[in-house]
Amino acid sequence: MAREPKLAIVGIGPVGGVLGAYLAHAGHYVVLCDVQKPHLDAIKTRGLSVTGFVELTAVCERVAYGISELSRFPAIDTIVIATKASVLPRLVPEIKKIARPGMRYISCQNGLDNEEFLAETFGPDRVLRIVVNYAGSQMGDGHILMSFFNPPNYIGALTAEGESLARRLAEMMSEAGLETYFTPQIKKYEWEKVILNAALSAMCALTRKPMKDMMDFEQTELLAGELMREGIEVAKASGVSLDEGFFEQGIQYLKKAGYHRTSMHQDILRRIPTEIDWLNGRIVERGRAVGLQTPYNFTVTALIHGLEIKSGAPEESQ
Repeated sequence: MAREPKLAIVGIGPVGGVLGAYLAHAGHYVVLCDVQKPHLDAIKTRGLSVTGFVELTAVCERVAYGISELSRFPAIDTIVIATKASVLPRLVPEIKKIARPGMRYISCQNGLDNEEFLAETFGPDRVLRIVVNYAGSQMGDGHILMSFFNPPNYIGALTAEGESLARRLAEMMSEAGLETYFTPQIKKYEWEKVILNAALSAMCALTRKPMKDMMDFEQTELLAGELMREGIEVAKASGVSLDEGFFEQGIQYLKKAGYHRTSMHQDILRRIPTEIDWLNGRIVERGRAVGLQTPYNFTVTALIHGLEIKSGAPEESQ
């Protein structure tokens, strides 16, 4: 059996928080890293609580109030990055400062090609990718609401060098209660997740409505379908083989999401940068590379960018 990895999870929002809570609750070595001091203070004092889909509170005594503090934990050999994809460009240089020989790096985020971005700095042999199929919201300091989990999650490595770690992590996550499969086709599942996210994330952010509202309204359901079709066409033109019937299965998946507020919707409400360039924007970019037009994805990408810009209008006229 592969050795037990010692993990640092960077980003203790819904994705990283759920992962960290499950693994810590199962007794694994986990360091939780975030810049939200009140959140980590509450976790140290009361534990990390996950409610909704499951009810558990994990004791998490190892916390780091920023990347630099991870150097206080020499046992760490694997860093799981569960932040917003939008912060990757400024996060990687900070991680590089505390990197040690043999350390592995895992993208556990929304977005397409995040692992390739990590590999540019750390090398493909040392990079893995997790595609999660759960979601939630941070409800307060030390508390994550897990809205749903449609198992399994998937984990894969960029090269054969990382496969043993990927297999062991899949076992650890599954034994902890987060059913996860190792796959040699992680790119396929990455594309599927991006296509599904791109179908509703931007639309929910633009309308300020949860997923169920968008899938219950005929016009926005049709728009979600067109966004998916473009993503599927770009994936196939890029050499990625998706399952037969993925479109129909994807529509049904989105219809079951309930009144979940997407992360991009939450980002717009909080006025922080979104992951649009790693989702719909990446589909547009990859489409151009293979000679395909993606007008639906281009439109929602442009509109989200429009929401993100600072208006030049006088304050009272905005």
